[in-house]
Amino acid sequence: MDQYLPLKNPVLILSVTLLIILFAPLLFRRFKIPGIIGLILAGVFIGPNCLHIIESTNSFELLSKTGLLYIMFLAGLEIDTHEFKHNRNKSIVFGFFTFIIPISIGYIVSIYVFHFSIWQALLLASMFSTHTLLSFPIVSSMGIIKNRAVQITFGGTLITDAAVLILLGVITNIVSGEIDASFWIRIILSLCFLVFSTLYLLPRISRWFFRNIEAQASSQYIYVLAMVFISGFLSEIAGVEPIIGAFLAGLGLNKVIPHNSILMNRVNFIGNTLFIPFFLISAGMLVDLSMYFKSSSLIIFAVILCLIGFISKYLAAWLTAFIYKFNANERSIIYGLSVSRAAATLAVVKVGFDIGLFDQNVINGTMLLILLSCLVSSIVTERAARKIAIHEKEVSHKNIDRIERILIPVSNPENIQRLIDFSLLIKSSASNEPLYPLSIVEDNEEADEQINVVKKTIEGAIEQISSGDKKVEVLKKVDLSIVDGIARTAKAYNISDILISYKSQQSGTNIFGSIAENLLNKCKQIVIISKILQPLNSFKRVIIILSPNIELENGFFNVSAKINSIIKQLGSQVHIFGLQDTLNDFAITVNDNKKQLFKYFPLTDYENFNILKIIAEDDLILIFNGRTHTVGFDFHIEQISKDLNKQSEFSSFVLFYPEISKSIKENVINTITVPAFDKNVEKVKHITEKITGIFKKDPNE
Repeated sequence: MDQYLPLKNPVLILSVTLLIILFAPLLFRRFKIPGIIGLILAGVFIGPNCLHIIESTNSFELLSKTGLLYIMFLAGLEIDTHEFKHNRNKSIVFGFFTFIIPISIGYIVSIYVFHFSIWQALLLASMFSTHTLLSFPIVSSMGIIKNRAVQITFGGTLITDAAVLILLGVITNIVSGEIDASFWIRIILSLCFLVFSTLYLLPRISRWFFRNIEAQASSQYIYVLAMVFISGFLSEIAGVEPIIGAFLAGLGLNKVIPHNSILMNRVNFIGNTLFIPFFLISAGMLVDLSMYFKSSSLIIFAVILCLIGFISKYLAAWLTAFIYKFNANERSIIYGLSVSRAAATLAVVKVGFDIGLFDQNVINGTMLLILLSCLVSSIVTERAARKIAIHEKEVSHKNIDRIERILIPVSNPENIQRLIDFSLLIKSSASNEPLYPLSIVEDNEEADEQINVVKKTIEGAIEQISSGDKKVEVLKKVDLSIVDGIARTAKAYNISDILISYKSQQSGTNIFGSIAENLLNKCKQIVIISKILQPLNSFKRVIIILSPNIELENGFFNVSAKINSIIKQLGSQVHIFGLQDTLNDFAITVNDNKKQLFKYFPLTDYENFNILKIIAEDDLILIFNGRTHTVGFDFHIEQISKDLNKQSEFSSFVLFYPEISKSIKENVINTITVPAFDKNVEKVKHITEKITGIFKKDPNE
C-alpha cells in the first residue's frame, strides 16, 4: 500500500480533496458538529503525519494560502462600515484587551515556568495574542455579520494581529542585530503606504474600473482577486504578513462592492466552497499526533499553551462584554471568533524556529493549540451564532409585518440589467421572497414576438444571480394597457414594491399622463422609478432629498429602510437635505440618532433649492416624495426630477413613493393635506416664473 502513497497524480489528489470538501462537513453535521471541524480533522488524517495520503505540495500550498487570504479578505469585505463606525471605540478597547492580556500572561509563564530568555518569552507570548477568523464562514452563513459583537471582533482582529506581526518584525531584526533608526523609518513609511494604497487608492481605482470597464461579472471577479493578492504582496513588502493586506483590501473594496450584488454573491460562493476549505484541510495536515505519545513533557508543555490560549482570550472577551453590557451570546461570539489561531500564529512560530529562538517542541505544542482552538472556536461560534440568529429573526418578525416582493416590469430590454442590480440593492437580506421580473407588452399583432424577446433578455440578465442563493421568478403579461397589466400582476402576486425605469415611464407619456402617474394612481404599493446611468458601485456620493412632512406618511419607515440599505451597501458619502423635523425622524430610522454617520443640510425653502448647483457626475440622487394629494407630496420636489432629466444629461436619480394606507397621524394629515387646487396654484406659479425669466432683461446688458 505504501508504494501508492502519498498520491502523486495531481488529478487524483484534487479529486480526493474535493470529495473530502463535499462529504466531511455533511458527515459531521449529522452528528451536530460544525463542518469546519470535519475539514480540519480530515486534514489531520490524510496529511503526512498520519495516513500520508496527500503531501503538502506547492500547488496545495498555493490553494491553502489563497484560502487564508480569502478568509481575511471576506472579513474586511463583510464589515458593515456604518456599524463599524458606531462601534469603533469598542473595537479599539477589545483589540487592546485581546492583545495585552494574552501577551502578559504568556510572557509571565514563559519566563517563570518555561525559563525562556526575554526575546524567546516575548515572541512566544505574542503568539497567544493572535487570532484568525477561522469561524467567519459560520457567522456569515447564519446571517449575523452586522451584529455588534461580530463587528467589534473584526476590528479587534485587525488591531491585535497587526500589533503582533509588527512586533514579530521588530524581534526578528533585534535578534539579527539589524535594528536601527533606518529600520523604524522604513517600517513606518511602508505601513503608511500600505494603508494609503488599500484604503484610499484602491476604492478610487476600483470605482474607475467598474464605471469605465463595464465588463462581465467574471472579469470583475478576477479584478477583485488580483487586488487581494497585490495588497497581500504590498503587505509583505511593508514587513507584515499578507493577511493584513488582504484584510485592508477587503475594507477598501467594501465601499465599491454592494453586499447584495451579483459580484458579492460570486466572491462568497467561490471562497466558501473552494479556497477556504483547502486552507482548513491544510491546517489539519500540519498536526503530528504521534509526537504526543513519545514525550510526556511535550504533552505538559502543549497543555499549558492551550490553557493560556483559551483562558486569556476568554478574559478579553469577558471584560469587553462586561464593560459594554453585552449578553452571554454576544460574549460567546466574541470568544468563539477570537480564540481560533492559524495564520499569524504559524507565522510567529515559524519565524521563531527559523531564527533559532524556538525548538521542535514549541512547533508541536503550537500545532496542538491551533487544532484545539479551531475546534473550540467552531463549536462555540456555531452555538452562539444560532441563538443570536434566532433572536434577531424573532425581533425582525415583530418589527416587520409585511412580505417584501419586488416586481420589476420590463418592456425595454435595455433597462433590465440596471433594474436587476438595483433591486438586489433595495431587497432586504432577511427576505426569502424571490424577485419578480415582469415581461410586459401591449396587446397588438407583434405582442408574442416582443414578449419573447424581452423574456429572453430578462432570463439572460438573471442567469448569474439565479445560479447563487438569490431567487427569481420571471413573469410575462400581455395586456391592452401596460399600467393595467402591472396593476393586475401586482395584485395577483401580493407585490409590495414596484420598480420601473424612468425611461420606460417616459415612453408612455400621452394626453392621459405617463405610466408612472397612472401607476401611482392605480397601485397602492411602494413605487420606485429609477434612472441609473452607471454601475452602482461607481458612485462617490449619495444625495438624499426628503419632501416636507414625508415623515408623516405611513410608508415612511419602509422606504427609509430601503434607502438605508442603499447607502450602507454603496459605502459612499451621504448628504441629506430636508426640513429639520424630517431630518430628525429620518436620522432615527437609519440608526444615526447622533447624526455622526451622514451629513445633514436643513432647508427652510424648497422653492429656491437648486439641486443642479451641487450635483456632480458621480452622484446618485435619491428623491423621497409623497403621492399627489397626500401629506408628503411637494410640487417643488416633484419638479426636481424633471429638471434633472432635462438639464443634467449625466445625472442618475431614483424616485421613491411610499405605499398608500391609513395614516399614522390622521388628525395631523387632515389639517395639512395638500388639495388638488393648491397643486394647480403651484403649477401656475411655476409656469409664471418661467415665462417671467424668459422676458426678464439681464441688468448687465
